[in-house]
Amino acid sequence: MTEMVGVALFGVGRAGMIHLLNLLRNERVVVYYLVERDLAKARNVVQKYHMKDTTVVCADNTSQVYQDDR
Repeated sequence: MTEMVGVALFGVGRAGMIHLLNLLRNERVVVYYLVERDLAKARNVVQKYHMKDTTVVCADNTSQVYQDDR
């Protein structure tokens, strides 16, 4: 089983960071979207964990996430 699984993570608070770190440990997972109200915080997380395939999306405008057919 080598098929990749793409996910969107909503929120990078305490619980969100726990989920994110678990997702990043799984080599089959790609975090396509990180949805967060605090965009600076989300961008810092993306940079810190070298998430080059991740798009930061404001929690007020999630249509891009829900319309992605990947």
